[in-house]
Amino acid sequence: MKTLFLLIALYTITGKQAVPSGDVPAGSTCTYEQSGSRSGQMTAGNDLTLTINGYDNCRLQSVRLSMHSNKSSGQGELQMRVGEATLWSIGTATFAAPEWAGAYSQEWVDIVHNLGDTNVPPGVPITLHILASQNSLYLQSVELTYTAPELPAYTVSFDTHISQQISPITESRPGAGITLPDVQTGDTNWMFYGWARTCCYSSYSAVAANNAGAMFYPESDCTLHAVYVQADEPQPWYPTDELTSGDYMMALYEPLNGLMLIASGQVANNLIPADRYTIPADNGWVAMPDEFCKTQCIYTLQVSGDTLAIQHKASNTSVYLSNKGKFALTNASNIPWLFAPSEAEHDAMPHYVVAGKAGNNTYYISYSFDADAEFYFAVTADSQLEHNLLFYALDDRVEVTTLYTSFPFGGDVTTPNNDNLHEYRMNIGTHTLVIKNGKKYLQINH
Repeated sequence: MKTLFLLIALYTITGKQAVPSGDVPAGSTCTYEQSGSRSGQMTAGNDLTLTINGYDNCRLQSVRLSMHSNKSSGQGELQMRVGEATLWSIGTATFAAPEWAGAYSQEWVDIVHNLGDTNVPPGVPITLHILASQNSLYLQSVELTYTAPELPAYTVSFDTHISQQISPITESRPGAGITLPDVQTGDTNWMFYGWARTCCYSSYSAVAANNAGAMFYPESDCTLHAVYVQADEPQPWYPTDELTSGDYMMALYEPLNGLMLIASGQVANNLIPADRYTIPADNGWVAMPDEFCKTQCIYTLQVSGDTLAIQHKASNTSVYLSNKGKFALTNASNIPWLFAPSEAEHDAMPHYVVAGKAGNNTYYISYSFDADAEFYFAVTADSQLEHNLLFYALDDRVEVTTLYTSFPFGGDVTTPNNDNLHEYRMNIGTHTLVIKNGKKYLQINH
């Protein structure tokens, strides 16, 4: 005869759901419905239903309800079933009747019923339905005591495919599952992605894998394989040649002085500070430097004709022209800026002249610096001192590919195409081991 384990699962009514705890079978579910507005309360004509699935081949021993009534009233009926078979039934009766608690109570009391070792066939739900016919009945929790057939406690082994070794993990008890471990690659170009049931040679499509820290419920002794993901190259920001509404980073462009200033997005005395960047001689300034590609530097533009409204995205604060010659952030109403493509002779990339109107005066975006030589965005009324503004947008023309593999350091994985989508190579002396779509080949190196 198989040994059976006595288990207790608890479902606590919280808000409009029944929260499971205790020895709940792995993969089981509980749906809770009530017609009343107050959690767990049933006034006259209101009811509640619990539908529990996933107790396949378990044997129900008893059920315990934690309930109470009003001080001197509360009446209703109850039905508990496995599929269509009735396990427990109470006809319409007051809470003081012996079928219920035997007395009215405003304190939580236990109502226990023996279910007589009832088997739950696979795929068959357990349902509990209570209907009140007089104010009021209250349900706090439902506790099921049951037995489960003996199952082995399975062992999961791990193959990292790198130098790190992870010891096998055995379930603490049958069906308990295990917590998946993490893997440290020690390499900035490769990150651990998750555990897969099969080895991944190389894939440019996402691989089905479970993350570290997640619960895994084995169905037999098995080995899981680590999958790694190659760190993405950051999608580049480039000056746009057409302003439309969207997110941008802003920079003042001074090619004659070898200077570019990036709006840092942080507010200091209402001024927008600027991070200085020296333009390399090889025109590397075309792409936004990586150190500036951060959330604090992003601005949202609303473009309408030849005007634009600028807002700092992280703080949701407008950029406007102050009466003190500042290019500043404020919570005041947004003042549109005029913009036009720059016609300066040195323009090799799309720059813009951005101006603001204050009365009869026109102000142009410029820069200034304080006694500590810290740069800030500012404005000037002298059109001869105007500066070109670049609006950097994410270059969506660049396709960023992500490589998934179980062999981050073991081979030469080439650019994907129809022939080598799942190809893995490893040099072994005078030969090369090639694994393509799961088939192994040995090639002589020439």
